[in-house]
Amino acid sequence: MSTILLVEDDLANRAVIEDIFQFDDIGAELACVETGEKAMLVIPKLEPILILMDIRLPGIGGLEVTRALKTEPGSKDIPIWALTAYAMGEDKDKALAAGCEEYITKPIDTAALKDRLREFVGQHSGVKGA
Repeated sequence: MSTILLVEDDLANRAVIEDIFQFDDIGAELACVETGEKAMLVIPKLEPILILMDIRLPGIGGLEVTRALKTEPGSKDIPIWALTAYAMGEDKDKALAAGCEEYITKPIDTAALKDRLREFVGQHSGVKGA
């Protein structure tokens, strides 16, 4: 089964997304880490089909991690969706410029996220790691 990696340090936000995977048929497993540094270590092992990246993380921030991942041959093609409480237009522009494909603001609309995740997993069910 495919894996989606959640990089989120806030327990409440992580619980919201864990609940989506536990109670709804997303079609992928969820792996979680709380820092960008840990994400960079586990990505080669997990080979996730998608990364849900919090922007404000302890240590290396989510945008810096995204930029680094987009330069590595093993992770440059993994889609990254930014998760953030930053809702200004320039924040979205920064995330997209760093390499994020999607920009999801908090609080998360769980119904919309479920639909987007199901659609994404359905479209990527034949990719590496699936």
